[in-house]
Amino acid sequence: MTSGRHSIGMAGARGATLALGLLVVLAACRGPAPADALRVLGLFPLPAHSHFLMFKALAEGLVESGHEVVLFSPFPNKKAVANWTDIDTSGGRPSLISTFTFDMVSTSAWSLPGMEMYKALMIIKERAGNSLCRQVFSMPAFDKLMRGGYGRFDVVLTEVFASDCWAAVPHKLGLPVVTVSSAPDVSWMHERIGSVDNPAYINNVFTDLSGPMTLWQRFCNTASTLWINYLFKAHLQDASDEVVREFFGPGVPPLHQLVKNTSLILLNRHVSIHAARPVVPNLVHVGGLHIKAPPGKLDSSLRAWMDEAQHGVVFFSLGSLIRAATMPAAMRDALLAAFAKLPQRVLWKWEDDGLQVPANVRVAKWLPQMDILTHPKTVLFITHGGLMGTLESLHSSVPMLGIPLFADQMSNIELYMSLGIAEKMDSALMTADYVHAKIHGMVSNPRYLQRAKEVARLFRDRPRAAMAEAVWWIEYVVRNRGAKHLRPLGADMPLYQYLLLDVVALALAMVAAAVLAVVWAARRLLGGAKADKAPKHKRS
Repeated sequence: MTSGRHSIGMAGARGATLALGLLVVLAACRGPAPADALRVLGLFPLPAHSHFLMFKALAEGLVESGHEVVLFSPFPNKKAVANWTDIDTSGGRPSLISTFTFDMVSTSAWSLPGMEMYKALMIIKERAGNSLCRQVFSMPAFDKLMRGGYGRFDVVLTEVFASDCWAAVPHKLGLPVVTVSSAPDVSWMHERIGSVDNPAYINNVFTDLSGPMTLWQRFCNTASTLWINYLFKAHLQDASDEVVREFFGPGVPPLHQLVKNTSLILLNRHVSIHAARPVVPNLVHVGGLHIKAPPGKLDSSLRAWMDEAQHGVVFFSLGSLIRAATMPAAMRDALLAAFAKLPQRVLWKWEDDGLQVPANVRVAKWLPQMDILTHPKTVLFITHGGLMGTLESLHSSVPMLGIPLFADQMSNIELYMSLGIAEKMDSALMTADYVHAKIHGMVSNPRYLQRAKEVARLFRDRPRAAMAEAVWWIEYVVRNRGAKHLRPLGADMPLYQYLLLDVVALALAMVAAAVLAVVWAARRLLGGAKADKAPKHKRS
């Protein structure tokens, strides 16, 4: 018995050794281990909730991938999240949520190309320009950050939109920077990474242009792009240099140079809906990154109300910036009268109390947008045309009726109209009959829903999810110490070289020299021939 037990013990030991060896071999066959956990610093102080949706989603994706995030923003989590440190940058100042009135964003006075963006930039300059930079840089928490109080970081995330003053932080810390754009495209971002932005065929998102352009439209598109780029540089970028030098010292390079240290831009764009264009390696499209599976926030009362809608539900929201309750009384009354004549139920985001609504209309100050858009009874989304909400509607196969008011909203709605999934209403022309005809025309025509399903399928058809794409590229930038090899050579060329103006000048000079040489030679030959033919006088 003893020898038998000894044999069994020896066999067990050999089996354990063999199993361990197999595990080692299998581990080796799996290839390199996942990237080590990163420590990510996010600087997103712009107090615009619609923008922050994308940045918050990206932070959540990084944490879920095993990384640690320290996030400076005015929208801290209400509950603690593991591996996530919030630094509240609001400083007691109100956010931009529901602070834009209809008077501020009225398009009637801003119909010239680029003027919508001019007004938006002036609002951003006032509320999120130098004053915001100075506010954040003056925070004790920011001083703690720069002294290393939050530990060492691997990469810095910033936003491409308002002031670029945050570019001074990765410069001082010696870290790579990845910038994120919640817009599909802003024309001033391209120069910093060497991206192609040719106004001959690439529509500026702050105009109402889409698709191929006529000569006049190309002229307007080019003028708008140059105008907007100048406004951004003069009023937001260069204007912030003084604040940066005040806090970081006089030796800090100007911001227009610092932003050229950008390793990568993550852009809220996708080729299924936005026109195809050349893409440089350091520009990655992650359109719809913020879209997740519905979190199930519909309360039982609202869910039952939508479930019981025999003819479907029309969802109406003007987003987080614009306060719907500030709309002109005539427009509000026209909408209510039109809604009253619909067989559908209407769910309306409205911020004030006391609005008298028809029996088929329900209002609320806040609504879980994705849950509503993915509800099977939702048949139409009436929207201002903001990119974040319209991408959610597109992803959910819900047609849209736009009331664009300012900034990129006109371009977004024009884009969706060109795709066959949207129509547009002019806020200055609204009557009850006009609104009713628009809504009825869309919900009664099956082609809008069919086309919405086709576009949604294209939008979702990609090699990997937008979040996985974004996280992988951030890890890639860190693994490769800033990934400078992604930067195109053209990004650092003077404009005259990039546009081949020196080559054209050299070619013209060579042609001119050749022409002059031919003319000179011809004159010499003709001059010699005349001299030979001239009569010779004899000496007397």
